[in-house]
Amino acid sequence: MRPRVLNVISIGVPLLAVLLVGLLVVTHLDIRPRRITRTQRWISAILVGTLSLAIAAPMAIAARYAHDEAAALGKIFSESRSGTRPAIDYNQSVDEIWRQKPRVNVLLVGGDDSSSRNYRAHGEMNTDTMMVASIDTQTGNTTIIQIPRNLASLPFPEDSPLHKIYPKGFSNGHGDDSDFFANAVWSTVQNDHKDAMGATDYPGADALKLGIGEALGLNIDYFVMLDIDGLQKFVDAVGGVTVNVNERLPIAGNTEGKEPTGYIEIGPDQHLNGYRAMWYARSRSASTDYDRMGRQSCLIKAVLDQVSPQTVLTRFEAIASASGDMVISDIPQGMLPAFVALVIRMRGANVNRLLFTQGKNGFVAFDPNYSLMRNQVKDAIADASNVSNRNRPVTSASPRPSRTATATPKPSPTPSPSSSPTPTRVSQSVTDVCAYNPVQPQ
Repeated sequence: MRPRVLNVISIGVPLLAVLLVGLLVVTHLDIRPRRITRTQRWISAILVGTLSLAIAAPMAIAARYAHDEAAALGKIFSESRSGTRPAIDYNQSVDEIWRQKPRVNVLLVGGDDSSSRNYRAHGEMNTDTMMVASIDTQTGNTTIIQIPRNLASLPFPEDSPLHKIYPKGFSNGHGDDSDFFANAVWSTVQNDHKDAMGATDYPGADALKLGIGEALGLNIDYFVMLDIDGLQKFVDAVGGVTVNVNERLPIAGNTEGKEPTGYIEIGPDQHLNGYRAMWYARSRSASTDYDRMGRQSCLIKAVLDQVSPQTVLTRFEAIASASGDMVISDIPQGMLPAFVALVIRMRGANVNRLLFTQGKNGFVAFDPNYSLMRNQVKDAIADASNVSNRNRPVTSASPRPSRTATATPKPSPTPSPSSSPTPTRVSQSVTDVCAYNPVQPQ
């Protein structure tokens, strides 16, 4: 639903309610007998009042919902400028929009910001979570491609101004310098190279879209950014989320030695509130960044499966309030009906993931082979379209991690194109890898 239409509804519905109640009262007065007893007069007044309330109450609720939704959607999906958004005629029907665009690629970003940190205000926010949802718009089949935050030398398209600034990728020549990891692109470009991005309200996001797209061999159409507070509020708003917990996860601990305040215990079908779901997605003090990335795709799939239209209706106000706080996006208002239809298609569709993990399947974060990565992305997307792969055993060569983090291997030289290893199918069914299969301690 478009916010402008919702605003019209929020004004028009109360006016219609007043009109109908007025019509009811006038009709009652017109057809009421002239001579009635006091008891009859009271009974008729109570009847008219009850009927008026029955008309006005649901319309008032509808107007309130329309107003709240318009306000929330207006915060998130504005008509702001973007330098990387595709040009689409939104006046077409939903089916026509997606017929002309058989695949849409959306960059999903988790920012390390919160109301207490307020990094964004100082231009210091890093994108701790980066994944691309590549969606077949006809079937809803989806591949989630997860990019580690320490990915080095993120390339930019040759026709991009950023390629002139970083001709060898986003790097200073040292692959282990955290200031030049992929998760620093957003804030660095926002602070230092904003003018190079041209007429856009999202220079950092546009830069990250270009870099991730070039790295994966995809055109990134839109981005959606969620912060820490927003994730927690959203999960609370939908009544929590149920996931399988395969390893004991510390809450609020960190790798610098901060002691956890509690744990999310191992077990199937664990129902988590917003706070615990946030730590399910973020915890890494007893595991690795790559373990955390895997859990994040499980959380996305759980939300997709469990947040039904009925849930949205019954918890609408809370969801609208949370969504306004949690999301920044360059998806324009005109595309909302198309994306609502697409999310419905995604429910129950095939969802697989490609998780780039250090030292597995030829991936080295500090010295990545982007040619190999692009081939693996292509294969993963093809796998998602193959229905027979829904229950295919996981083909990744990586074993389940233990709770003890392993040392990061030293970077190895990037193979030349002639010596690149043959791409292997490393995509995984999200349903399979998120099933209950607890980690055995070593």
